[in-house]
Amino acid sequence: MKLKEWIYSYRDLFCERDLRFLLKNVFCQNYFSLREDIPLDKKTLDYLEEIKREYQKGVPLAYLLGKEEFFGWEFKVNPSSFIPRLETERLVEEAIELIKKNNLKFILDLGTGCGNIGICLKKILKGEVEIFASDKNFSSLKVARQNIKIHKVKVNLIQTDLFLGFKKSCFDLIISNPPYVESLEIKGSLEYEPKEALDGGRCGTEVIKKIILFTPLFLKKEGFLILEIGYNQKEKIISLIRNLDYKVEKWIKDYSGFFRGVILKYG
Repeated sequence: MKLKEWIYSYRDLFCERDLRFLLKNVFCQNYFSLREDIPLDKKTLDYLEEIKREYQKGVPLAYLLGKEEFFGWEFKVNPSSFIPRLETERLVEEAIELIKKNNLKFILDLGTGCGNIGICLKKILKGEVEIFASDKNFSSLKVARQNIKIHKVKVNLIQTDLFLGFKKSCFDLIISNPPYVESLEIKGSLEYEPKEALDGGRCGTEVIKKIILFTPLFLKKEGFLILEIGYNQKEKIISLIRNLDYKVEKWIKDYSGFFRGVILKYG
């Protein structure tokens, strides 16, 4: 069987992004430089078929490969760590712009998972920032530590639940991709990921609400909070910050035009 025949057979199974990432890792070259007329040897075909079978069951490709691509770099992941999403790249883009514009120094990546947000900020901004990354899941922090080593950056890892153990008024920016999926919506392939990284409670905003309420204690004067949110949660966020000393600096849209994040300034 040739590669193009295999691709044609399963073109409706894999989303385009997953297919590209799979073949990039199998053949160790960019998807667009692959020759689709190359024959597949038995070892390669067996491997692709094994991946296909598990993928059909709903297992995320990132867990099958042990890695995911984010912001142009690869990050190790396993079932104990949340899989980085394309939408979160928009938070990183906006954070970089905000940090440079306001000369922000001390950054907290709250609920870091595999460490992708904090690592990307450090790789790009280098000595301009001091990055702290926290997570309550020890297994996730082990993955984050591996990624920090792979990417050769200095990120300070802390195991804690939300803000426990941090000094007050110590951060210029807190950035987080928190759990925001409604409990009843965690199904399908999402069931393979750590529930605590997804479950935002009945309305999806239980953890977001805690972050919004406690963040002011840990921000410096006129500090910022960047949150990823669900595509339908903009009005809920507006309601949560009502009567609090937050100002919306910017609503962040994803690459499809949905509101998927917010930049809040406190004080």
